Amino acid sequence: MHVVSYLTMALSLTTAMPLVSGLTVSPEPTLKNGKYIVDGKTQFSKKAVWTFTGNKLPVGLSASNYGAGDTRLFIPSNAVVRNGYLELLVNGRQTAMPYKCGEVVTNVRNIKYASVRTVAILSEPAGVCNGMFLYKSDTQETDIEWLSDRNSLSNKGTRKLWFTNQDANGDGKSTYKAVTPPSNPTTTEHEYRIDWTAGLVKFFVDGVQIWQTTEDVPSEPGPWVWNNWSSGNKNWSAGPPAKDATFKIKSIKMYYNTA
Repeated sequence: MHVVSYLTMALSLTTAMPLVSGLTVSPEPTLKNGKYIVDGKTQFSKKAVWTFTGNKLPVGLSASNYGAGDTRLFIPSNAVVRNGYLELLVNGRQTAMPYKCGEVVTNVRNIKYASVRTVAILSEPAGVCNGMFLYKSDTQETDIEWLSDRNSLSNKGTRKLWFTNQDANGDGKSTYKAVTPPSNPTTTEHEYRIDWTAGLVKFFVDGVQIWQTTEDVPSEPGPWVWNNWSSGNKNWSAGPPAKDATFKIKSIKMYYNTA
């Protein structure tokens, strides 16, 4: 649950790149003098690309195996590669906490600034949160999240895509914006992108910048995380889902620096 503290929406400074499949994605950075130049100015020294062929996680990503309080449990068997996707699962019809959920995290744990582009199909069944985010701590975090339950008290009757910087400045409020998702997000691939730089985070969908903020911007290095979870909290994820809920990730591209 969030308390509003945000800047105004910004227009896109980039031109999205259409693909033959109909998916529209961000333009590739320019490679110059060993640096990846994003949007003509921001420089990153490293690149990672993950696709999901075969039946194993690619090198550089690991499935999580830990409990998040008493409400949810991330287990490796709920992060499965099949049919060309990474599938992060929350099992349906769960009746007892902690609810079984799925998550992967980068093996690189000292990412400091990045442009991360995730092509994915979001979960349809009500009662889960799909997340794509940097996480160092509860106050050093920037997220794109999908709440699948329209009746979540945060969604207020309409499903939203949530852009959030958690409370880095200690004022007790996160900085966020809830936006209308792209068309057919639970049946169609779309690109979800975060650009995190010093003092600024930009959020994109399908190569178009939707919002940016200078408030509560993380400043500490950490790993990048993708997950699908339910806690039963009516204010946020609600749930658990009545049937299996799968967050399907087709590909991830990450241009980044390390600390």
